[in-house]
Amino acid sequence: MTERFEAYCRRKQAVVESAAIPGYRTIVSDVRSLTGFGTDWSRALFDGDFYRSAVPPFADVPVISLVFVQSRDGNTVAPDPSLLGGGATDLHLVYEGLSRVDADAVLAGASTARSRELVFSIWHPDLVNLRLARGHARHPAQVVVTDRGNLRFDDGLMFQEPSLPVFVVTRTNIVSELRRRVERQPWIEVIDGGDPLSLTAAMRQLRERGIKVVSCVGGARTATAFLAEGLITDVYLTTSAIDGGAPNTPYCSGPPLPMTRVLLKHGTGVETGVRFEHFIIDRQLPAST
Repeated sequence: MTERFEAYCRRKQAVVESAAIPGYRTIVSDVRSLTGFGTDWSRALFDGDFYRSAVPPFADVPVISLVFVQSRDGNTVAPDPSLLGGGATDLHLVYEGLSRVDADAVLAGASTARSRELVFSIWHPDLVNLRLARGHARHPAQVVVTDRGNLRFDDGLMFQEPSLPVFVVTRTNIVSELRRRVERQPWIEVIDGGDPLSLTAAMRQLRERGIKVVSCVGGARTATAFLAEGLITDVYLTTSAIDGGAPNTPYCSGPPLPMTRVLLKHGTGVETGVRFEHFIIDRQLPAST
């Protein structure tokens, strides 16, 4: 493990250990068919287990969840995501915590993954231990979807750590170029998703590589594309108690989604007015070609 990566992990752990997390209170729960998990620490704050859809025995794509925070007026884009008002419970317990505990990989679009200092993982020691106890590697694999390949292969932290598997999903016509750019970074694999890019085809390739559960963290363009191909099973949506963000930036564009709410939780303390919802989507995969 590189010194830079170790220092980043220490900083992230220190932040979450010092954070004041008010927690949620359960209002609605109907999760009988889902896979649940947690620890005494997480259950006290989340008011119960965290849930995800089970992996079908013969699935050819991963179970993929979508994790988003939106302002009260439904916007998801802001210069600093904290301005959307999701709060510490959303950030530390859900977004960088429970939604990734069981994930073999965390996936984002190129814009979301463009920061120089960024790795998608979990940081609270209690959740790290839970992840390890459930048979996962310390850190999820990183998956980035890109149309143009304008990624920070030379200095982006997620691309510099040899112990961290990275999959770059892109269109056929730039696969050769990207493979040339990462030829000295064998922990990075470029996946050919076809042209035009088929996320379904790319996810099948990830499943063949042992990726069974994926947490998708955006942005909105990537989320909309996954939803359009019928690949999302679970949506974890935190809605803040304030208006904000860039106007007209919902997490998904298009017709209403065929989904059922299985969990509703309300924020407590300073996060009174925040709402957390877990939805299940009826997934209809395109026919195999």
